[in-house]
Amino acid sequence: MKDINPAPGSTSFSAFWSDLCGYARQGLAALSAMSWPMLLACAIGLAVILTILPLVITLFAVFLLLKWAGKTDGFSWDKKAPQPEQPPQT
Repeated sequence: MKDINPAPGSTSFSAFWSDLCGYARQGLAALSAMSWPMLLACAIGLAVILTILPLVITLFAVFLLLKWAGKTDGFSWDKKAPQPEQPPQT
């Protein structure tokens, strides 16, 4: 009896490759239909996403780790030793 619901991942490589080639053809068709200014805007937007976004995420993680390291008990820049209270002088 034929199984109507095949297991995930059982598709052949040729089916995957044909789907990938189809998506590549659709992408190339979309690029060829774009005007030059739109193509330039897409290239600049993609460059910004690929360069600035990872930099922002990395800096956020670094500053978050520095803040976390500064709040530990044994290591802090702004922690002061407790001053003993002196009685008021009359």
